[in-house]
Amino acid sequence: MIGRSLVVGKPLAMLLLKENATVTICHSRTEDLPRVTVEADVLIAAIGRARMITDGYIKEGATVIDVGINLDDTGNLCGDVDTEKGKEKAAFITPVPGGVGSVTTAVLARHVLKACKIAVQRN
Repeated sequence: MIGRSLVVGKPLAMLLLKENATVTICHSRTEDLPRVTVEADVLIAAIGRARMITDGYIKEGATVIDVGINLDDTGNLCGDVDTEKGKEKAAFITPVPGGVGSVTTAVLARHVLKACKIAVQRN
């Protein structure tokens, strides 16, 4: 897990631990970050830096899940992972846009609808 935020990093690490995964939490100040991440079978990037994670961070055949939502220097939406470089090593890699963001939007919409139903029932 690259990222330690209260929004993604820590909660996701706790969910994975609950499922008995072995989780290593890294962050932007982790010493020699690529040396640590290249050991991961599943690499989840939520560090908040556009295209920071390149092929040098990824183990051959790993699954890479990019949770990051950033704008690059030209204003285009991109993730924390440099997908073009990463897909050469990863067995599976989620794109940004079009990856987990779609799932996040769907879950958020479901929660909004549920909240609306509860509010209507109270009135």
